[in-house]
Amino acid sequence: MLETKDLILDKAKMEDFDDIYNNYWKYEETAKYMLWSPCKNLQEAKERLKQIIEYQKTNLSFFVYEKATKKAIGMAGMTEIMPNVYEDSGIGIGVSYVGKGYGRQILNAFLDYLFKTKNAQKIICSCDRNNIPSAKMQQSCGLKYNHTEILTRKKNNQTYVCDYYEITKDDYGMLRANKQNCRQS
Repeated sequence: MLETKDLILDKAKMEDFDDIYNNYWKYEETAKYMLWSPCKNLQEAKERLKQIIEYQKTNLSFFVYEKATKKAIGMAGMTEIMPNVYEDSGIGIGVSYVGKGYGRQILNAFLDYLFKTKNAQKIICSCDRNNIPSAKMQQSCGLKYNHTEILTRKKNNQTYVCDYYEITKDDYGMLRANKQNCRQS
């Protein structure tokens, strides 16, 4: 479990299906830049939730819960792609929760956790080039543009331009030290 000012990142539970469906999985707008398609109904959400619960047992993957309401509002995860190098496996929140700084809280929670407790040396995030808020969020957390790839989404077989951003443990340490120095000045 990870915790931020407004959020709790924790493993999914079966009783979350209604919240995650109504706050996240049923919206085409939410799925637009993701690799998954929206759920058509609650039954489909229950089936997806069963798969997610199994996946989360062995992966660094969480549901995002809003502290104030205790409702599941999104998902977030990281995958170790090589020793001490992690890549996001998606950070997403429902349309009603966008613009509140939640994405930044989620990514910063992962950066803190991975660099401080998992000895990560580098963290990589990516996003569809058209997902400008995601790119800005990654940059605001200290990640820097690294490269671009042309990829294909399996859900609709459409190609898209994917920009990759990254931060090293050293850059993270300097960034945190600078923030600390600014607070002390």
